[in-house]
This record gives sequence, structure tokens and C-alpha cells, in this order.
Amino acid sequence: MPSIAKLTAPLHTLKRIFPILWTSSRKWTLISTGLMVLEIFFGLAVLFLLKQLVDVVTTLLGSDGPVDGIRDVLWTVAATGFCSLGFLAARGFSGLARETQGLLVAERIDQDIHERAVHADLAFYESPRYFDTLQRARQSGSQRPVQVVNNLMLLFKNTLMLAAIVVLLATINWMLLPLLLVAIVPALLVRLRFTRRLYDWQRKRTQMERRAGYLDWLLTSDINAKELRLNQLGDFLSERYDELKALIRRERLAISRQRTLVEVGVSAVATAAFFSALGFLAWETSEGRNSVGDLVLFLLVFQRAQSMGQELVGQLSRLYEDHLYIGLLFEFLDVRPVISEPVDPRPLPSRMRGGVCFENVGFRYPGTTREVLRNIDLAIRPGQVVALVGANGSGKTSLIKLLCRLYDPSSGRITLDGVDAREYSLDDYRRKFSVIFQDYGKYADTVRSNIRYGDIRQPEDTPLVEAAGNKSGADPFVRSLHSGYDTPLTRMFDDGQELSIGQWQKVALARAFMHQSEVIILDEPTSALDPGAEFDLFANFRERIDHRAALVISHRLSTVRMADYIYVLDDGEIREAGTHDELIRLGGIYCELFSQQAYQYREVEA
Repeated sequence: MPSIAKLTAPLHTLKRIFPILWTSSRKWTLISTGLMVLEIFFGLAVLFLLKQLVDVVTTLLGSDGPVDGIRDVLWTVAATGFCSLGFLAARGFSGLARETQGLLVAERIDQDIHERAVHADLAFYESPRYFDTLQRARQSGSQRPVQVVNNLMLLFKNTLMLAAIVVLLATINWMLLPLLLVAIVPALLVRLRFTRRLYDWQRKRTQMERRAGYLDWLLTSDINAKELRLNQLGDFLSERYDELKALIRRERLAISRQRTLVEVGVSAVATAAFFSALGFLAWETSEGRNSVGDLVLFLLVFQRAQSMGQELVGQLSRLYEDHLYIGLLFEFLDVRPVISEPVDPRPLPSRMRGGVCFENVGFRYPGTTREVLRNIDLAIRPGQVVALVGANGSGKTSLIKLLCRLYDPSSGRITLDGVDAREYSLDDYRRKFSVIFQDYGKYADTVRSNIRYGDIRQPEDTPLVEAAGNKSGADPFVRSLHSGYDTPLTRMFDDGQELSIGQWQKVALARAFMHQSEVIILDEPTSALDPGAEFDLFANFRERIDHRAALVISHRLSTVRMADYIYVLDDGEIREAGTHDELIRLGGIYCELFSQQAYQYREVEA
């Protein structure tokens, strides 16, 4: 039944949270629980002693021996004071224990989010689902799991104390007990209803919140600062941001206004019931059917009961809210990669012999029907430089993603030394390649770290960093920086220095050269380099890559003519293949593209 599933859903949430709490903060979980038990004990003892104090004073007023009675009063007051002090101390240290526990749990949740983010398939990152799911996971927060347990423990404490209050009220007049239901149940139902409504609204508004966040990033990011000023986009984007935030604010306040009105109505009913009961008891007392002590005890206890009831309502609604939002966190943590390790991976050869081959490979992105690659047959032999040429959108970058097993083919297979790549360990297979993508990373770290990230297993002081800088042509300008290879890059943090696009590309090239892989993949490696730097890079390219295999993608055909073999990709299919001279004699797509690029140079020579 759907209704039963909704009722039991919070229990499933708790079932997943407790193992996280236990593994991340076992000691503090026990300490927090122990202090909570002491808090409950001292709190109940204070209530019991207050009742005893009222009874002793009432007895003293009607007794003939005031001396003994005063001694009982003083002992009861002392015991009440001691228990009150114990209650305050337990509550204070319990809060400290919960805070410590919360920090440890938050760190554990962050670790889980990072682990899931790192191991998720690239397909997840290249879909809107990634942004929505991660945004919701971040909104749910790493504090939610410990909040659930804190609220549960507080709920348990207040339930016990409320039960004790019920007993005290029953000793005065059992007819007062329905008042508690009037004071608590309607408020609880209202709070739960609006908690669910607000949650549903926030879930629907995730994309709008993301769009507002994106506009905020556009307005404040250094990346967009130049274009915003030159194109005078600042006011326009700011107005769009204000409109989105105003719409979000109006919808949120509409829900809050309705909730406030209903809660005020419920509180009015509960207040009327309380004062009706107070009037009834005052009348009963004036008629001699109740003692003054009963009236005083009712005032103390019922106010405490109302306070406890409100806390109980708040904790139940927060528990329900936490359950809803933790579901969003678990939705992200439940993401599992499709591309994973084989159960029994084959040992990867230390050195390639046959190379990497595409065998009739086809590919479409998950969730789409269009094939971006069809019938691809391609080979990269050890020590061979292969070039891939094609127009934008022809599928070149998709081919690289398949080669590195960021995706798996929809049909056909990719082999390494004749063995399907899916039979090898994923990490070991990927280490055969070092790649520079068109959208290479620019890390807010030192030059040394930016290059070393190509092979993080190397020690920090490895000489391979400077060697890679030499190979990419980055070494001369790096040494001119104020701290050389230890200069922080980007202005995101203090003392950072920004580089030109061409300089960043040389650093990214050095990162690709840093990894002593068997295959180097360069996707538009010279798009930001000047002609002189490009000429220097490819003049002795084989020596720079230590005669390893290479796959070079470039729109500049002058840079690929040195390749041993060239593939021409057009609309997801390989239309031509051969050496530079063979493709020129063929007079097809490659020849036409080469002639178009060479035309401008011929005009200059003429």
C-alpha cells in the first residue's frame, strides 16, 4: 500500500543513517547517547521533585509540626537544585558531544559525496541529471544525517518527559488530558502538511535555483568580466537574476503565509482550551474540590507540557523534513557507475605489442538515439603517430572518450593487443594513456602541481616536472615567473599569477608529457599557440614524446602531415585513411581541406 510505504519510509532512512553514524563517530555516538540519558533522568527528577515540593508545602500548611516540615522542604529544594544543575550540565555537554559528532559525520558524508562524484560515469556529468542530483544532495547537506539522530534523541527525551507530565496531570484531574491532544495533534498535522508542501516546491524549483545560481556566477566570475563590460550585459543579466529570485521569493512566501495563518488558528484553539481548563480548575479550587497546590501544579506542568508539545511537534516535523531531504542525498550516493571493473580482470601487458584497435565501433550517448560514431575501424600501433582530422561535430572528441574508456561502445569493440579493453582493470587500462583535452584543466595551484597532476604518483620534487616543461616549451616562461615552478597560478587565492591562454596550453601539454604512458592523445594541442611555438613543438615531435605512440587531433593540417597515418572523420564515419601523400593523391575531403588552408599562404607568396 502506498500509504503504508510513506509511513515506513522514515524508518528506512534511519536504517541507512545509523551505520554512517557508527562508523564515522562511534565514541561520540556512545557519549552523546549517555549524556542524553542523563539529561532525561535529571529532567524527570526535577519534575518529580517539584511535585514533591508542592505536596510537602501543602502538607506543611495543614500540619502542627512546622519544624520537621521545614526540614523536608529544605531537603526537597536542595535535591531539586542538585537535579537542576545536573540537568543543565548534561544538556550542555550533550550539546557539545552532538556538535563533535555532527562535524565527524559531516566529514564522512563529504567523503562519500566526493567518492561517488569521482567514480561516477562521465555520462552522468554530461547530463542535466548530474546538476539536479548534485544540487539536491548539496542542499540536503552533510549535516542532515546527524540532525535526524539528534532530533530522534530529543524526541525520545521529550516523549518520556511528556509521559511523566501526563501522569502528573492525571493526578490532578484526568479530564485535563484531552487538552494535550488539542494542543499538540492539530499543530503536528499542520506542520507535517506544510513541510511536505515546501519540500515538493523546492524539488520542483531545483532547476530555477540552478539558473539563478548560474546568473550569479556570470555576474561575479572573473572569466566573464571582460565580455560583460564590453557588451554591457551586466544590467541585463542582473535584471534576469532579480526576476528569478523575486519569483522564487513570492512562491516561498505564499506557502509561508498560509502556514502561518493556519498555525495561528491552531494556537488560538489550544490557548482557548488552556484558559478554559484554568478557569475550570480555579472554580473547582474556590469550591474546595481542589487544593491550591493542584492549581499551582497545573500552571507549572501544563505550561511545561505545552512547551514540550511544541518541541515535540517541531522535532517530528524536522524528522520528517530531514527524512525527505536525506532521500535526495541518498539519491546521489546511490549513483553507481556503469563502466566498472571486471569481476576477474586480465593482466595488462607491461608494453603494448599490437597496439589499440577500434573494430567496427558504433556509439550513441546514453539516453539518445543518434549515433555519433558508426563503423569505426582505427588502429594505433606502438611508436606510431596517428592523426585524426574532421570538422567540428564530426565525433573526434567522442572517439577519444571511447579510447580512454570514459564511455563504452554501443556496438563493436576496442582492443588492446587483441583483447577487449573491458576485460582489463579500468585504472590500469587508463594509465596507458595521457591526454590533453580541448577544455584542459586550469588548477589553482603551483605550476609544479599543475604539471605533476599528469602523474600524481610521482614525488613532489621529481625532476620529471621540469623535463615535461622543457618538452612542452613551457620552461622558459615558467622560470621567468617570480617563484618559477613554485609560482601559484590563477588569482583565485593570494599571490596567484594568471597566464595567457597560450601559456596555459603549454602547461597542459607538459601535464600530458609528465605521464610516462604508452599513448599520448593531443586534442587540438596547439589551438592557442603562436605559429613559432607550434613549429617548435612539431619539428622534433617524436623526440619530445620519446617515440611513443600518439593520437593527434587538429584542424591545422600543416601540423598533421608529419603523422604516420591519417584518418578523416566526417559525420561520425571514417571517410578516408592513409598517409598525407596518399590522401593528397586521392583528391578527397582531406585534399580539399588542405588546399583551402594552404590557399592563404599561396596568396601571400604570390
